[in-house]
Amino acid sequence: MPPPIIVVTGANSGVGFGICQRLLYQLSEKTPPDTLIEPQELPGSEKDDRKADQFDLPCEGVTLIMACRSVQRAEVARQMLLHLLDKHVEGLKKIPGYDGHADLFRKNVKIVIHQVDLSSLVTIPKFVRELENNYPYVSHVICNAGIAPFTAIDWPSCIHQLLTNPVAAVTTPRYYLQAWGEVSQDGYGFVWQCNVFGHYILYKELNPLLTSSKYCYDSRVIWTSSLESKRTYEVEDWQLTKTRDPYGSSKYQTELISMELDRRALHNPEVPKRVRHFTAHPGVTHTNIDLNLINPLLHYLKHFVFYMARWIGSPNHPIALDKGAVSVVWLSIISLSTLTVFCSSKKGRSVSTGSRARPALKFAAQTDWWGNPRVGVTEIEGSDEYSREAKNLVDLCENSYQEIKAARTLS
Repeated sequence: MPPPIIVVTGANSGVGFGICQRLLYQLSEKTPPDTLIEPQELPGSEKDDRKADQFDLPCEGVTLIMACRSVQRAEVARQMLLHLLDKHVEGLKKIPGYDGHADLFRKNVKIVIHQVDLSSLVTIPKFVRELENNYPYVSHVICNAGIAPFTAIDWPSCIHQLLTNPVAAVTTPRYYLQAWGEVSQDGYGFVWQCNVFGHYILYKELNPLLTSSKYCYDSRVIWTSSLESKRTYEVEDWQLTKTRDPYGSSKYQTELISMELDRRALHNPEVPKRVRHFTAHPGVTHTNIDLNLINPLLHYLKHFVFYMARWIGSPNHPIALDKGAVSVVWLSIISLSTLTVFCSSKKGRSVSTGSRARPALKFAAQTDWWGNPRVGVTEIEGSDEYSREAKNLVDLCENSYQEIKAARTLS
């Protein structure tokens, strides 16, 4: 069977790097351990098996496309990924009864870099043309890249949240001040373009590769959200230039758009191949995103506090980048028939999809007290209330995309 060809945006650092690392580790085993994870919220129900829902296992190779702004930083990350994979394979070979799969997989691993910058929309068609010229299909797009426009910490609010709800203060902080009102060089809300619209255009431009019959299984687009996802914008401010929380709002829009695109993908149950859309988030991971806000000592103290939050019972602190990637990787490699059990779930209210239904859910990277990764399931907040807004958001994105295509044709 043809191997997966997986695009990961923002793959050279942070959670994007963790996603690449975890994907390689998991697929190097005949039965990836993540495929055995069953979320505790998963209700007992009969699976509706369908060939196109599958992910072909064992996986004998993969092409991993690192879609990054900086080729130089991506090359450093690429070499590190290959080094880590080689160490992992050597460890697997020492296990009694080793079956040789990891060696076969390693020989067929390709990690390649293609440049794209979502803050400059003109780079996206060039990126897609490169992929069309080099690959027969794309099986997955993992929409991970984005910006967090944090500029400072509101220390009185920080201290108040730490004193009144310390776990929330290191899980869903409400004291980061953000740059807002910025407009991109393309004329759109800057954070909105980088975190939402750029990925929408990327998905649309890649659609011919995603729907190619040369990969017989359903393709998957996984949109990354955040625990800080929150609707703080007015309907008319859909480009998020007026809200003081463009980051949280952009993540909430990501959830609505993913929900609506998957609803549309499931509208016709007879289609042999679909492009499915899912939302996942990494929980709380330790990255360098705050180094411009606090001194290094506080940065490392924060790392320790994250562990304290886990030890007192928070499931939302995977901390390590590869553990924060578990929800994305799980969605990437499980049989999608696993998710059909959610159709009868009482946990999520259903969004109509014709003959089938899918509750508006997002999948969370979590761990237990010991740091063992697992996948949590929560409902997208207000998904019923804002289902009409989800449709409008997709329509607005599509109209803007068509305008850009038309202008490109005329130029």
